[in-house]
Amino acid sequence: MRGCRKWTLTLAALCVCGAPARAADDKPKPVPEQGAIELVLLRHKAVRDDLKLTRNDARKIQEFTEQQWKKEQEAEAIADEKERDRRYDEMTREDERFLQENLTPEQKKRLDQITLQVAGLLWITRPEVAAALKLTDEQKQKVVELQKAARKEMEELLYSEKRRDRQAELRAHQEACRQRILELLTDEQEAKYNELIGEPFRGELKFDEADPGSDAEP
Repeated sequence: MRGCRKWTLTLAALCVCGAPARAADDKPKPVPEQGAIELVLLRHKAVRDDLKLTRNDARKIQEFTEQQWKKEQEAEAIADEKERDRRYDEMTREDERFLQENLTPEQKKRLDQITLQVAGLLWITRPEVAAALKLTDEQKQKVVELQKAARKEMEELLYSEKRRDRQAELRAHQEACRQRILELLTDEQEAKYNELIGEPFRGELKFDEADPGSDAEP
């Protein structure tokens, strides 16, 4: 039923995690890798508004991501590692195909820019981004170390039961990760990075935002 399932978004320059809010007795779920990041972002109205997507687009995004979430749950239950990885690879191709078929080239470019701004510490390890920045092997290794540290921080933020302003902490952590990226890059690489991220994304990404279809027409 629409509105009953919330997607918890945990964002930092490291990673994005989107999944239905877990019950109190659920075991913590690892932060997903980069394959689904763009789709998770599209579940947020602020991102769809930036891309000028329609209410019908929002409904398509909701339906597809709910479908993929169910497939991910099924894949996680598979004991055979090779078969599980095959399912994940198949889902990744489905995600990419969905984006290609439902976004214009201009919208996809802007989504890539927003993703790099939001999940930069993870996103700069993508082959095309690393190549554009001309990251050295030493820098790539340093990024891996930074990712591990940021992942630990994000998991603590996501799964802590303490009452806190997680939205403010999220923004602070995202900025801290952005600074870690800039400290890693040379002046030339930083200039290229600023070119890749494009205009600043000024929308607000929230924890427990309602399903994207909730603003769609009946």
